[in-house]
Amino acid sequence: MHLIAETVSAQDRDAYSHLLGVVVLLGLSSAALIFFVVALVKVSRERTRGWMLTAALSGVAMLGCLTWAVSMVAETVAAGRTKAAQSAARPSEMPSELSSPDGKVSIKVPGSWTAMPGLHPAAVIAAGDKEQEQYMMVLPTLREKFPASTADFEVFVTEGLKQALEDSKASEPETIEVGGFNAIRREISGLQKNGNRLAYEQVVVETRNTFYQVLMWTAFSHRSAAEQKFRDIVASFASEAGPLLKE
Repeated sequence: MHLIAETVSAQDRDAYSHLLGVVVLLGLSSAALIFFVVALVKVSRERTRGWMLTAALSGVAMLGCLTWAVSMVAETVAAGRTKAAQSAARPSEMPSELSSPDGKVSIKVPGSWTAMPGLHPAAVIAAGDKEQEQYMMVLPTLREKFPASTADFEVFVTEGLKQALEDSKASEPETIEVGGFNAIRREISGLQKNGNRLAYEQVVVETRNTFYQVLMWTAFSHRSAAEQKFRDIVASFASEAGPLLKE
């Protein structure tokens, strides 16, 4: 029973409880019906006050149990319809893969997210979830336009983001690997001009010909809820370009 309780949802347990209740009520109603019939027979023969009272009480009990059982069945059916409607309305939890127009880079976002090409004119991939206030975009920079190290490029884009914010703060850079590529991750926060504080997670990925800046953000108060989603998005990064050729 303990294992079953752990694997069945609270809503399903309520449904099972209602079903058991209906069975019990139908049993009580059947017993009351028997008493009612017997009492009617006795009343027709003996016409005593006791059997008349028994007939009345058993009749009331029978009708009460039937009414209660019907109410529980209706409540269970309504709850099932509500659950089905919620399941149909809930966005898919399966990740959705988005690719750049040239097909050179792709990334996976939660199923509830939608593509938002208007987030930034230079973004080759942009998506988000307005309800959760979570967004991301992928910005490419050709290496020939910035012939420097990944660390230098990461500092460059970090400073650019910090300058666009007020009271900005940035964590120390963290060297990681993303999709087989060298990358640098950093957390940045700051105030927009409208006073909203945002939390960013920035990952700069180094491929053979291009630096990709994967930038994700949400309201500062929602950063904990978004953290795992952002990590999963970064982990899904894929590019057809091979790693940087080392001399």
